Amino acid sequence: MDAKKKLLPEKTGGVFLWTLPGSSTGANNVRHLGKEKRSLRNRVSRFNPKSDSKSMSSEDNPEDMRGVPSRGRESYVFQANKPQGLLGVHADLMEKVLRPEEGLLYLLYAPIWPEKKGPFGLYATPASHAVAVAKHRFIISEDRHMEGIAPTVQSIPFDQVLYVQLGSALSLGWFAIQFVEDEKTFCTTLFFTVTGMEHFETVIRKYRRMTGANYDRFPKKMDWADVRHRTPMTQVDRLESLVLKEEFPFKMLRSSELWILRKRRWKSIPACLSTNGILVSTNFGFIHATDEPCIRPKIFSFGVNVSCVPYHAFKSAQLLEKWMHGRLLPFLRLELARGSIIVDFDIPFDGDSLKEAEDLLCFLISKIKT
Repeated sequence: MDAKKKLLPEKTGGVFLWTLPGSSTGANNVRHLGKEKRSLRNRVSRFNPKSDSKSMSSEDNPEDMRGVPSRGRESYVFQANKPQGLLGVHADLMEKVLRPEEGLLYLLYAPIWPEKKGPFGLYATPASHAVAVAKHRFIISEDRHMEGIAPTVQSIPFDQVLYVQLGSALSLGWFAIQFVEDEKTFCTTLFFTVTGMEHFETVIRKYRRMTGANYDRFPKKMDWADVRHRTPMTQVDRLESLVLKEEFPFKMLRSSELWILRKRRWKSIPACLSTNGILVSTNFGFIHATDEPCIRPKIFSFGVNVSCVPYHAFKSAQLLEKWMHGRLLPFLRLELARGSIIVDFDIPFDGDSLKEAEDLLCFLISKIKT
């Protein structure tokens, strides 16, 4: 470089570049770089109108995504109005399974969540998914994006579902269906980024509405404000997001976090007997929310799981007590059945909720007899 020539600052587009006097290289490079960025942004916006991690609605998503390659690594969950709006192989898989006369109530796409394990003992295979709610069944397609493993699609009729689950812990969300097939119980679970939670909430509301309400005689109705007041703070939003407009509660049971000290050799180790939770009985079935067990007392837990049980899966109920680490705890056991398969769904409750538990049991037993 000539010793007489000095680098001078040049401001271009709000950015200072150090250039030689009389040289336009810096400004040209910035303008050229700006064009490249705009071109790239335009290409990306066709497939990802919201390039941040927020979920997309059907208005944001192009109508036809058929043929658009996907590695399942998108940063968003989105709704599609029809199978052609799905990414990758999911469009063809859904289109082959959905029948023309079958009403499509909701359809979404969820990219891969890379981890296999989640809270509450949940396990899911890393894969991208499409989830459809039709009038009488769930349809779920799965693509692991691995060589040698073909994409799959499964159908789960509503009359085979025992219960569905929805939950979250920090940035992880999960959706699970417990169901019966060929006289065996199965659980389909998928993980997703929690920013797409609103879409899975809609999936469950659509499902719960299609399973139908029971308008038989119910005990005295409760107000949702009372339920909200007694629901643990961590569970209020998740529970309310699944409630239908025409739904009303009539009984609820509450469980509190309970710990004991368990002797192990020369140490006293805290053991969790029950977590904060709530069971709400409504004219659409049961909603049970519970916190993830903490590692130790007085530590905040971020995980919340909500199970929705339809009335037509309910067979019987009973009150029982279980010994846990030398202590007797009350439980309400719901017996769920599909065909000859019976599954126990145990719900702990506080001792001061015993009267409400007995009233609920009497109502459920009388309902079975009628």
